[in-house]
Amino acid sequence: MNLDVKSVVAKLGKLEAKLKQKIESGALINEAKRFANGQAKTLRSKVQSSKDVKKIVALVDERRKQVEKLAQQLPGDVTVVRSYLKSQRKELERIGSQLLKQAKEGKLDAKNLKAAVRQATTKKAAPRKTSTKKAAKKRK
Repeated sequence: MNLDVKSVVAKLGKLEAKLKQKIESGALINEAKRFANGQAKTLRSKVQSSKDVKKIVALVDERRKQVEKLAQQLPGDVTVVRSYLKSQRKELERIGSQLLKQAKEGKLDAKNLKAAVRQATTKKAAPRKTSTKKAAKKRK
């Protein structure tokens, strides 16, 4: 390796001077801006011409609008659920107090208690039938 140190130092000095001159004059910045603008233009043209990207952007906008609507509806839905829970709590407290009152009076036995619980927990408070069609057929 025959390297002439003086020639390498001289070349580095020239390059340093050119770089300093380009930085001070703003030519380097202008060159970087030109390159970046050229790249940005090609990227924009590719993105704008792409149908898939347009579809994705439209889908994202639509989803954003849906999320905003849901966010606006949530406080109303929360109040509805709270009021429903409060009414259910009051109803259960009323039923519980009636059961306790009947138990204190001695009006409840196991059968009456089961019937009362079934009546309180089902929509159709129909009494339970002990005989079924099969049992009726066996009797005949």
